[in-house]
Order: sequence, then structure tokens, then C-alpha cells
Amino acid sequence: MAMRIGKIESATEQLSWAIRLLVDHQAPIPAITLAGAAEEMLGQAAGTESSLNDLKSHFGSRYSIPQAILTQQHLNRAKNWLKHWSPGIDEECAEFDLEEEATQYIARGLSNLSVLGKPLPSEEPKFMSWVGTRRPRNEA
Repeated sequence: MAMRIGKIESATEQLSWAIRLLVDHQAPIPAITLAGAAEEMLGQAAGTESSLNDLKSHFGSRYSIPQAILTQQHLNRAKNWLKHWSPGIDEECAEFDLEEEATQYIARGLSNLSVLGKPLPSEEPKFMSWVGTRRPRNEA
């Protein structure tokens, strides 16, 4: 049965499942790919207000983060590595802090949803609580 769905609604659903996968099932790999897809769509919708642009303009200068680190290629390395494989270019194995990567993609997606003025998924409080238990205040 065909259903009509919007991009924002689809991205919100992907974020919801990414949170469930990470928090409830300790499954960061599918959480990364789902949250990464959502963050990408929402970031395109948010345009210059996107979390990526915010990282580049505000945090980059405030904390002297090198521009090489604030590129799409660098920030999306884990998502892209998990989604694509170009033999001879991509390594067969790579090392990532998968929980950290999933957390960042979800946070960027939630930020983009907020910028767009759209409701956050019902799992957002659970995610924020989970992050709070993982990161004491002095580390956040």
C-alpha cells in the first residue's frame, strides 16, 4: 500500500529509530546510518542555519578548530565509510568510536530539526538523559 510522506517526517522517523537503536539496543552502526541520513536531509532543508554551518562558523572560530576538521568529508567520515565502499580507495577496516559518532549524528539531526522549527521526536528526552549519564557535566 502506497503512503505519502514528507522529507521532514521521514527524517524525524529516522532520528527516532536511530535513538532507539543506540539507547535501547546498543546498536551504533545502524544508528549512524539512520541518523546520518536524517541529519543530511534536515541540514539541506536548514541551509545556512544547519548544524554543520553552525559548527563551522561559531564553534570553529570560538575554539580554534582547524577548517580541515570542520569539512563534510571529515565530519561525515564514519557515515560515508559505513554506507559506501570504493575498492582501492576505501580501507576494508577502519577504527571509529561508534557510540560517539552515533551520538554526534543524532545531536546534529536534532539541532537541524530545531532550527527548522519542527517538533522533536518523542525519543529526544530519552536520548538527552542517556547522553547525560554517559557524559558528566564537566566533560560535556
